[in-house]
Amino acid sequence: MNHLFKLNIRLLATLIAAVATLALASCGPDPIPEPDDKDPENVQVNKWCYQILSYYYLWNDEVKQIKPDYNTDYESFLTFTLGRLKSNTLDGKVYDGTRSFYSYITATPITRAGSFEFAPTYGFSFRPYAFNIQTKTGTVLRYFARIQYVTPNSPAAKSGLKRGDWIGQINGEQIKATNFSDLNKLMAAHSSSVKILKCSFTATATNDGVIFKEDDASKAITLTREVVEENPIHTYKVLTTKAGTKVGYLLLNQFKRGYDESDLENSDEYEQQLRTIFREFKSEAIDELVVDLRYNLGGYVSTCQLLSSMIAPSAKLGTKWLECRPNPARKTIWYNLLTAAEVADCNLSLPRLYVIASQSSASASELLINNLRAIDVDVIHIGSQTEGKIVGMEVIDFLFNSTDKAEFGNYRYTLHPVTFRSYDAKGESNFENGLIPNHFYDEYMDEYSLRWIEWGELGNPSEPMLQIALDKIDGVATTSLAGLGRRMDVGAVDCGRLLPQSGLQGAIVAPNDLNYNE
Repeated sequence: MNHLFKLNIRLLATLIAAVATLALASCGPDPIPEPDDKDPENVQVNKWCYQILSYYYLWNDEVKQIKPDYNTDYESFLTFTLGRLKSNTLDGKVYDGTRSFYSYITATPITRAGSFEFAPTYGFSFRPYAFNIQTKTGTVLRYFARIQYVTPNSPAAKSGLKRGDWIGQINGEQIKATNFSDLNKLMAAHSSSVKILKCSFTATATNDGVIFKEDDASKAITLTREVVEENPIHTYKVLTTKAGTKVGYLLLNQFKRGYDESDLENSDEYEQQLRTIFREFKSEAIDELVVDLRYNLGGYVSTCQLLSSMIAPSAKLGTKWLECRPNPARKTIWYNLLTAAEVADCNLSLPRLYVIASQSSASASELLINNLRAIDVDVIHIGSQTEGKIVGMEVIDFLFNSTDKAEFGNYRYTLHPVTFRSYDAKGESNFENGLIPNHFYDEYMDEYSLRWIEWGELGNPSEPMLQIALDKIDGVATTSLAGLGRRMDVGAVDCGRLLPQSGLQGAIVAPNDLNYNE
């Protein structure tokens, strides 16, 4: 699921220190073995993985007490190794009795590693749904996908798909409990083309239920993935409320520095775009700001640091903002807000911030809310409870004894272990169960009305969650729909966490962010 801090290790001095420490470490009576060219490829990868965990993992002392089984594939090795530990309860979550880890490992063909291009995509984000559909022969549990947003110029956009559209069939098959995993085919990483059929849900005449209708099969849409830029800055604009208050609105779907993640030191296009947007907000003399993070899984610490610095009161600039505390064998990483000189032309100096966040908001999104509150910014959270990811991750792809990438056979491996816990300026780290909203609203399913049928356009003042923010800005009381009457029985089944999330997951620490302190 969601991964908080990542770090691309590029400093040879750090690596040499790691080698020295690892040389002294042991697993029981035996020293931690180096990858050996005589070993099978999977064993080499797993030995490399175990070396990293033994030094970098937040719970590395327990790692060193177990005897690993190297004779398995690399993904199973990581999952099995972490699953044997007892102290690493913050690495991942347990959903429906199943443990998922934030830590993960990836393999990239050497022929593709180092060459940059945007990832092939269908160009939409979706949320899984499940409803008990009443048919002539009885009730059937069927699954659906609902489009959250569409990327401009993508295959989805060209086909006319839009936010709020429902997908009821994939490749000619209705989605049921027996073939639920077919929803994975809507993610470009799992398929190169997909055929979808839309459907719809409309309110009954009495507004106490919904009617399901499926498009004719002749209207099926075939999408073929394409290489498209998915700019994380989805929408921004300046709005004027009914009371005349000027409000800046920013929908940010990832905390991403720039185009090329393999060249972070020279790729900061999206951060520069954020600076331009905030210069515009400043020139427009906005009174309030709404940052929409409802679909934001995380991203780079530097981007979150920049955004926080452009929001924070000017008197707080340059002060402590974030502490990343690793295992006792390593040093703490500190982050301050940027200085006044660094953000002079784009700092809004706001005492208050409105944030739209949901259960899909994690790590860097949670840092923006939590760590601005710790420096006394009044952050009003609208939406639902967030993920609760308070641990950090580093991206490790170097061998310990050279500047070569971790290459075994025809693949280059990257390990993303949880390596530290985040603390705010007050030294607190206490949102492991998620951040609770000040004003609750769940666009996934409003059980007391049928507002969820019409989501509304993102950035439009009438979109439900943005409307709540604008009403709060104007001082308009929001009526609790839960107090209006009985809950709506529409046969919905919550399945929001049953599919893997895609995209950046975490708050990533870039190479030039390594400022270690004792």
